[in-house]
Amino acid sequence: MSDPDRTLIESTRTHRERLLAALVHGSLTARRKVTTNVPRLLGSFIIAAVLGLGCVGAGFVIGYLEQQRDEKAVTAFQQALSSNPLEPGDGLVEDEETGLLYDTERDEYIDPETGFVVDPDTMLARDPQGRLVDTRTKWYYDPASGNYTDPATGVTIDPRTLTVVEEE
Repeated sequence: MSDPDRTLIESTRTHRERLLAALVHGSLTARRKVTTNVPRLLGSFIIAAVLGLGCVGAGFVIGYLEQQRDEKAVTAFQQALSSNPLEPGDGLVEDEETGLLYDTERDEYIDPETGFVVDPDTMLARDPQGRLVDTRTKWYYDPASGNYTDPATGVTIDPRTLTVVEEE
């Protein structure tokens, strides 16, 4: 067989296969799939929804944990105010008005739990770092704002409203 005959036979065979396929499966445009972006769009919506729910969930958990921390701080402050375990000892006399121990030799009021010298009018003492400490609660006191700070957690509370003060 010559080369042009073979080309004619193969082109005829291809033509018949195309006609048969068109007859069985429909026209060429009906057989071809149209590439659409619908699956990508739906996938993007699903990913965005999952990320959004993750952010909302994380914000809820963080807010809940902060609320618990704040409530613990307020409760600890109230408990510290209500308990005052001062006892006289070793030659120190308990002052009836303040509940502090009075050292007659040095003419000072002393907190027996910390050993800090206390001002009986304000019930505040200075710790070795120079911070004012309320001897009844063992919390740091800020005279400028009147707020108390828990030394364990660092949470600051306004004692007048019993609310947590947000740090700036």
